[in-house]
Amino acid sequence: MHHSTYGSKLLTKLFFVVLAWTISFQTLYAQTSPGTTEADNQRYLALMLLNVLDKDEKGPELDLIRSAHAYGLNAVYLTIPWDKIYYTSPTDKPLWDKFDQQIKTATDLGMKVALRIHLGRHSTRIKGFWEPSDSHMSSTGKPVISGYQDTSFGFDNDAISAKAQAFVKETVTRYKYLQTNKQLLFVSITTTGTQEGEYPGSLIENGKESPAVYDYSRSMITGFREFLISHYKKLQRLNYLWGINHKNFEEVLPPATPWEPSESFRQRAGKDWYIYRHLVLKRFTEQMITAVKSVDPNVKFVSDYGSVFDRISSVRGTLGFRSLNEKSNGIKINDDLATHDHRWSVDIIKSTAPANFIIANELFINTVFDNNAHLRQINENFAHGANVVAVVASVQSTMSRAEPFLRQAAQTWLSQPMKPIVYTDSVSYRLSAAVEKSGPMNVVYDEWRKRAYADPNNPKPVYIGLNEDILAPEYWDDASNYPPYVFKPVPMQIIAVNKDFAYKLPIDTFSDVDGTVVRMEVGTLPSWLKFENGQLRGRPATLGDYRIQVKGIDDEGGVTEAFLTVRVDTRENANKPPTVDASFSNQTIAVNEPFSLPINDGAFEDADGEVTKIEASELPGWLKFSNGVLTGTPPSLGEFRISLKAYDDLNAFVETYFTIKVVEKQFLNAPPYAAGSLPVKYGQLNMPFNYILPTEIFGDPDGYISSITLQNRPSWLNFALNTFSGTPTVEGEYRLIIRAYDNAGAYVEVPFILIVEIPKFRFELVQGGSKVDQRVIRKLTGDDVLAHSDLPSSLNIYAHGNFDYDKVDFSLTGPYNRKSQTKNFPFALYENASGFAPYIGRYTLTVTATKEDSAIVTNSIQFSISYGDSINITKDLEDWRFFPNPVESVFNVKLPAGLDANDISYELITVSGKKIDFPKEFVTVSDDLANIDLSRLYISSGIYVVRLHSNGTVLKQFKIFKK
Repeated sequence: MHHSTYGSKLLTKLFFVVLAWTISFQTLYAQTSPGTTEADNQRYLALMLLNVLDKDEKGPELDLIRSAHAYGLNAVYLTIPWDKIYYTSPTDKPLWDKFDQQIKTATDLGMKVALRIHLGRHSTRIKGFWEPSDSHMSSTGKPVISGYQDTSFGFDNDAISAKAQAFVKETVTRYKYLQTNKQLLFVSITTTGTQEGEYPGSLIENGKESPAVYDYSRSMITGFREFLISHYKKLQRLNYLWGINHKNFEEVLPPATPWEPSESFRQRAGKDWYIYRHLVLKRFTEQMITAVKSVDPNVKFVSDYGSVFDRISSVRGTLGFRSLNEKSNGIKINDDLATHDHRWSVDIIKSTAPANFIIANELFINTVFDNNAHLRQINENFAHGANVVAVVASVQSTMSRAEPFLRQAAQTWLSQPMKPIVYTDSVSYRLSAAVEKSGPMNVVYDEWRKRAYADPNNPKPVYIGLNEDILAPEYWDDASNYPPYVFKPVPMQIIAVNKDFAYKLPIDTFSDVDGTVVRMEVGTLPSWLKFENGQLRGRPATLGDYRIQVKGIDDEGGVTEAFLTVRVDTRENANKPPTVDASFSNQTIAVNEPFSLPINDGAFEDADGEVTKIEASELPGWLKFSNGVLTGTPPSLGEFRISLKAYDDLNAFVETYFTIKVVEKQFLNAPPYAAGSLPVKYGQLNMPFNYILPTEIFGDPDGYISSITLQNRPSWLNFALNTFSGTPTVEGEYRLIIRAYDNAGAYVEVPFILIVEIPKFRFELVQGGSKVDQRVIRKLTGDDVLAHSDLPSSLNIYAHGNFDYDKVDFSLTGPYNRKSQTKNFPFALYENASGFAPYIGRYTLTVTATKEDSAIVTNSIQFSISYGDSINITKDLEDWRFFPNPVESVFNVKLPAGLDANDISYELITVSGKKIDFPKEFVTVSDDLANIDLSRLYISSGIYVVRLHSNGTVLKQFKIFKK
């Protein structure tokens, strides 16, 4: 492995892993430690009012509040939208009355109030507040538009954020009396069209909603580049860790996968983008917390999210919810009745929360589910420690339907004070894995469920530890300097005594993945040897081997050493020492666990002889080398450099080394894996080639894929952010190696074969019928002659191309005509169980394949079905034999030998006696067989007479049925 410091960098991560390990087992405790907020042991079942109606629309909110109180609910969580208070302009008279009334109605009934201050605005009412260009932007450059036609501004836009903060302060100041009177539960700030305080998760275009990632505004892209520069310092390091080849930082863009938004956060580049979005959202959240608490520091702030664990939570930017909420007093999420486990959704937030942290959940009444399903959510949320469950009801009929389960829940829970949750079991996960695998549901949920439902009749809370590893400073250890590595070990030099010697150290002895090797230095030299201008010079007077240290030094002062042995012999020696034919990966192994590493036969080679032995030196006491295998059991932690020497049949040798790091078993990195193989891909000569590496091809069981690199890359092929692109200029087969590294430096490889050639098709003749009956009879090539007696009663034709196509068009002409189009593989003349009969005659098959509405390739072949032999295909067919009858399109007649086809005319006669002449071009004659194409007459189905004339004389007539 050409980056030997990955192993050494692993130690810098161990402290953080130990910390995560400790945190994951801080589980067997009651949550009674001092908190940052005032304790409130009351549970709250709240009515949630979205207040989406326009300013002039009278809604049922006051009646809903009264009903909620009558059913036993003890709180109201209501939305105060910026664009309903200041409807068209920041200078409008604010419209507070509706919200004042709602709050007064609730407090007069003795209910507590929570305020959701909504900062999104209707997209037609942003003038004077912000410009469309200030909006959250999708990766396709579209400003966010939600289902309510809401839009929102970028979290990094300080000028607009200041306006929003002013409105927040104004709102909290207006209702500060609620805090004074102990009637205020908390305040939240939301921005999305679904009234949540996170990045939007979708985009509506032309009335269609689709998932999307935000924010790709100009300022976010600029800020992201500055963020990368501050951490990577140099472009070479970014290129190395991202697996790209940008020429400057201005080319760097945030990753984007519009077809599957959560995949935008895969690998190192995706993690960097996730972290930057996280930091921007965190900063915005804390700005809003400051605004709220500047009015009254005792007001509690709760972050209102859609979720922190489902598949699109990476798009929301909420997976790192603990870091986001270091200064907040609680988190509220929204459970989905159909897909969410309500116990899990509380455990995941509450487990690592400070004491007195508010855990709130939203229940959206869904008429598809019965009352028991709604009641179950409330029961499970409260049983696992939720403080608040907010029930969304926007019309009185919904509220009335909910009355039974709301009354029951209120009676059951609101009189019970909250008790500390005592966890007796635990699981844990890392943020990096959650980001990589689209949420902790795909990482730790199954393990949590085994424990939570170990007794299905008595589910229990399970502590879920969260290690926010990619938000820790240690994440950036990989962005520090990588010292050079030994690219080509320096071969032994065999020289003659008492003769002048000169040797220039090869410039490719060392290489550097994230910079350049600026110079080489040598250690202590024998008195007869000097090192000047990169060259060793001298005249040896004494026989012997001289081992010389060679150092490679990079542009940031990183140093790596290698060794050169100069052997002074009695005479000139033309023997070439062995060379290293494979790089040696640094090894990370577990303490007190058996270790074995074979040194493969192909690791060294000798151009003019053979490798006769391999020696390992500098071995620790616990490690042995025998029969080409290193074995041993390390009794203690440490790092050991192992030197390997390979000797040839004249005792010349080459020397290289690698390191073995011994760590605790729990810190042993599991290498990444390949989930499958890659198909052979074809590139068209002198045409653009593009291929996206499947996202699921690589995985890592205990981390994430940090980078993917390409080995053996031809100069015309680019590989960046998992996409191959380029225009091949030379035909041939390219055998590439794709290498995926995990975040601890281990890697896995898969071969990728790319064949560049001119597009073409090959064809197969297939027995027609159902899929079960279809079988390949033979390949079908140009000028094939097929014996009629050898063929089944029904035929089909498959076409196989050397490229991927969107659709394939077939055209078969001759004794039988058919045109068809297919988009399904295998590409077939018939997609169903149909087929064509093996009619005698000569056929022309033309196939055109297209991709993205542009023609890629058209291939035509001719073949024949013979009743006679390969020369005369109608040899044994009786004169005037006709087929088929009934006829679909082509009617065929065997003409007597010697009859001049040019003298024959054709006519069609209907049952009413009407004559229809045939143009000559509708008839093709070959091998005394006339193919009469009736389809070109566009006649209806029915009975007809086909009559053949020659010089005014009727030769023959046939009665047919046209389908």
